[in-house]
Amino acid sequence: MLDNRYICNEAMYKPDAAEALSSYFSDIAEFELFYASIRTPLRKNQFLRVACFYLYLVKRGDWHIYTEKSDSIITYLTNSYKIVGLFSLIESLSDEPHEEFYQWLQKKDSLAIFPIKDRSEIDKLYNDYKVSFGSIRRCIAFFERLSPSRKKELCNAVHIDHVPLDSIKDVAKFLYNLRSKFVHEAWMVLQVSQFNHLSRSKKKFVNTKLSINLLLEAFEEGLVAYFRYGT
Repeated sequence: MLDNRYICNEAMYKPDAAEALSSYFSDIAEFELFYASIRTPLRKNQFLRVACFYLYLVKRGDWHIYTEKSDSIITYLTNSYKIVGLFSLIESLSDEPHEEFYQWLQKKDSLAIFPIKDRSEIDKLYNDYKVSFGSIRRCIAFFERLSPSRKKELCNAVHIDHVPLDSIKDVAKFLYNLRSKFVHEAWMVLQVSQFNHLSRSKKKFVNTKLSINLLLEAFEEGLVAYFRYGT
């Protein structure tokens, strides 16, 4: 969210932001042109914050284990944390503060919606909330900014019953669900791997080949698109 809580020292943080996106820009001059094009100091500050957090938390960050019984870095563990970091940064890219479902309900016309008669009505309200204000809406909007070729690459990386995902919206939902399974149920993100991963979900076969590098490339492209074209 755009605010003044994090004021970045431009001279200190811009080199780190450039390093975070070094695989996206051909050289530092191209990065500088992009940075200069960001409209306002507040948005420049937001860009530096997100790019640097991305560098530290995800791109150059790994979860380390300090025990003789284990390797220092286990891929599926560190990738699980990287997915959480990526989606936290994506969700932060909004001009709106986060609102829980109950807060959202309170802002609506209480005379029109209360009392809520049954489960189907609360389900409808919750679906309305997710469409208009839920975290997944921000994530879908982020992935929608990707180029057609990147969208196609991501769709082809996930097959359900041997059929690739139909849209980038489905990809965003699939990835967000992986994040949520880890955050809320401690299910490791095994699907993010350089190898094919086979699993079952709701009696359907799921075949993924989602490398962490592909997701990082998509995030970097989406981050640049967000600040290049605005919200």
